[in-house]
Amino acid sequence: MRHGWLLLAGFCLVGCASLEETAVFYTPTSERFYPPRPKDADIPVVSEPPDWPHEVIGRFALQTDRGYRHVYRAMLHNARRQGADAVILRRLVFDVRQTINEIPATWRSVPQTNVWYQQVKNKKGEWVTVPQVYTTYLPVWQPARTVVSEREWTAVEAEMVVRRGRQSLAAPLPEQLGRRR
Repeated sequence: MRHGWLLLAGFCLVGCASLEETAVFYTPTSERFYPPRPKDADIPVVSEPPDWPHEVIGRFALQTDRGYRHVYRAMLHNARRQGADAVILRRLVFDVRQTINEIPATWRSVPQTNVWYQQVKNKKGEWVTVPQVYTTYLPVWQPARTVVSEREWTAVEAEMVVRRGRQSLAAPLPEQLGRRR
């Protein structure tokens, strides 16, 4: 039971780490920093600027093949981390990309197990048939081939906004700085 709990905790850490790594895709556009929002805070994602007076505090731009769900979660994670009141979705693109790999022709060896029956005398002096197992390797020609794979990519560009007049921090918190590209 204890090992199962540790394994579950490990999966949670891996999931959290991937969102933490998306901090490099956030670029502040303002000198002001705001207190982070709670992890469960409801942050609206809108396609038009909000009706209330607002200020853009940062830009989030990400391209990934991990799917829209990951992009959406990363966008909200960064918005909460930076204390945003809303996210304005400026661009969302789904793209299918092909990868073409040329695999060259080659020889490979395939094991072939065989049985050979040998006549031998046993301890009583009688002739008996004893199977002898041996393996040979057959050369096989693998012709050149092309492997085509397709993967869906999601790209997003968004702006993080706060209500104008909101109280900012004196200095950014260390977790708000993140890693820079």
